[in-house]
Amino acid sequence: MESLAAVAILKEHFRDLKIRFVNVVDLFRLMPESEHPHGLSDRDFDSLFTVDKPVIFNFHSYASLIHKLTYRRKNHENIHVRGYKEKGNINTPLELAIINQIDRFDLAIDVIDRVPRLRSVGAHVKEWLKGQIIESVNYAHAEGIDKEEIRNWKWPGRDGERADQQYRQQRRPDPRSQQRLIFA
Repeated sequence: MESLAAVAILKEHFRDLKIRFVNVVDLFRLMPESEHPHGLSDRDFDSLFTVDKPVIFNFHSYASLIHKLTYRRKNHENIHVRGYKEKGNINTPLELAIINQIDRFDLAIDVIDRVPRLRSVGAHVKEWLKGQIIESVNYAHAEGIDKEEIRNWKWPGRDGERADQQYRQQRRPDPRSQQRLIFA
């Protein structure tokens, strides 16, 4: 869900950004077909993950495993894996994700840092995302649970608008910041 939430945030702030979301259910599909019966051919792998675009892989285990499974692929140098770092204790779900940098905000920051055209225009969104991390951790420490808009997050509606209008109104950066994005 954090990966999908990151996609929604990115689409809200960078409407023209093209994002491909691939849900990998069988990790052996990442291997070449010559190495495992479930493996993908190079052509099929490249058609899914491209040969030259940044790939952010959010994995709920050790990142090194994904690197081991994909090291022979053409775009391996552009595959960046977010995974658990064995940090955390008794935390809220989002707080644990934040500590391990696999949350929606860190994933969106990672995309801004790795997509060349967003590096120069995404600074205000990046700062807003960092603020959301701080605010979310502070809320979790004070209340013992994640904020309602995090707990009850839903994919935006068909028309591209957020299902939860209150979240959108409270969480948008200052419109003047968006003007700086347009005129940068």
